[in-house]
Amino acid sequence: MRLLTRLILSHTAPVLVMLIALGVVLGSLARITASQTLLSDETEELRREAALHHAAWAVGLAMRRGQEACVRGVPWENVAPTLRERIDALKAEIGDTALLPAGPMLPSIDGHLRLVQRALDDDTCDRLTDPDVQRERVRLDEQLTDAWVLRIGELQARAQIKEDDARMASGAALSNGLAITVAACVIAAVLAHRIARTVTEPLAAIATQAQRLGKGNFDASPEVRGPAEVRDLAVEIETMRRRLAEIETLKQSFLASVSHELRTPLTKIREAISLLGDGVGGGALSERQARILHIARVACEREIRMVTTLLDLSRFSAGSPIRLQDGSSIDELIRGAVREEEQEALERGVTVHIEAPGAVPPCSLDVALVERAVANLVRNATSVSKPGQQVLVRRELVQAGPGGRSGGRVMISVTDQGPGVPAEIRQSLFEEFKTQPVANSPKRVGIGLGLALSRRIARAHGGDLELDEHALSGAAPGDGDRAAGATFRLWLPLSTERPSEHVSAALHPSAALS
Repeated sequence: MRLLTRLILSHTAPVLVMLIALGVVLGSLARITASQTLLSDETEELRREAALHHAAWAVGLAMRRGQEACVRGVPWENVAPTLRERIDALKAEIGDTALLPAGPMLPSIDGHLRLVQRALDDDTCDRLTDPDVQRERVRLDEQLTDAWVLRIGELQARAQIKEDDARMASGAALSNGLAITVAACVIAAVLAHRIARTVTEPLAAIATQAQRLGKGNFDASPEVRGPAEVRDLAVEIETMRRRLAEIETLKQSFLASVSHELRTPLTKIREAISLLGDGVGGGALSERQARILHIARVACEREIRMVTTLLDLSRFSAGSPIRLQDGSSIDELIRGAVREEEQEALERGVTVHIEAPGAVPPCSLDVALVERAVANLVRNATSVSKPGQQVLVRRELVQAGPGGRSGGRVMISVTDQGPGVPAEIRQSLFEEFKTQPVANSPKRVGIGLGLALSRRIARAHGGDLELDEHALSGAAPGDGDRAAGATFRLWLPLSTERPSEHVSAALHPSAALS
């Protein structure tokens, strides 16, 4: 499913739920409106009945007053007009309320009409003053009053019912609307979370893959799932990974081939220089010839070291096992590494000191590789040092490794008095083929393999190599040449258990390429 479709669905579902909530609210409002309409109709009906009641009550009142007037001797001619006026008004109201349903007031109204009509027909006060007529009028008045009270009670009861119904409808609308709104919010949140996960998780996996590629790790990653656009991006990243893996394989093959091709002639050149230095074939050398031969020897040794480093790097990348030797002496290995670099250090005017307090039990090491790793650290330290400065190589036993990992280890620290490691290159310090000049130091720009190879050798033995950040930040200002400096710490395990022969293959992603 494409991302656009997912977004449309995620937005449509909450809208539909809200439409349902709106429908429920509108239905409740319709019920309330219907109740109010019925109540208004009944109120209008009651108003018309009230007018009819008033007219009927006025007829009864006119009969009572006419009776009193007749008792006082008022002529009939003065009493009759009022009765006729009230009768006409009552008949008019009856005409206006002809469509009203029959109610309890109608018998009383009919009784009043008959009594007054008989009095008018007799055309005399005798009918009004008749005791039976008076009792009938009182009964009709009571009946009219009772009917009106009953009608008011009915209306009040029906109004209460409608009011309760409207209240229930409004309450239902409020509760249902609130419940559906909460449900819509929950659905929207769940859908948004699920859709976000379908996008963010594969994107995070792709970002992790891109970071691994940036660090030179070309291992295959799990298949990425998600929207079609994200899967297309993952396919492009995978294509790029395969291409970079192929390029890495070609690079390592090229380095191995070139190194092998260069090593043989360089070895022959070194032997020839050694023979010339011994005076074989050419006799004793003059001072000038010896100086030129020394320059050639130093350059040849430098090239041989570079070729050897490239071969070791190719060996690690190909997943070749390290060659462990039981009973190896760490101290002897350190002295050998220092001896290898001592001549060049003396030429630079730099002295190298070794501190090795206590004794270290024999270990299982690839002596040649570990010695080369230590020699790389010593060479790196002497190359950034100025004449008169010192390099300290210290070996000590520790009970915890880098990151607080437990277990006895040998820690080899190489400390110089140079300008220190610039902050901008610390993150890429151990990456292959990355180098740049160090300010305020005589170091030449190399090919950027010494520290990378040393760390690979340490990790192949189950150890590690790190730059001591605390030593960098601990220098006090104003200490002159000693104000900065750098300390590299190389850890090697004391355990006699052999590390996996293919640990080196796991330390570099390209080792898995084939």
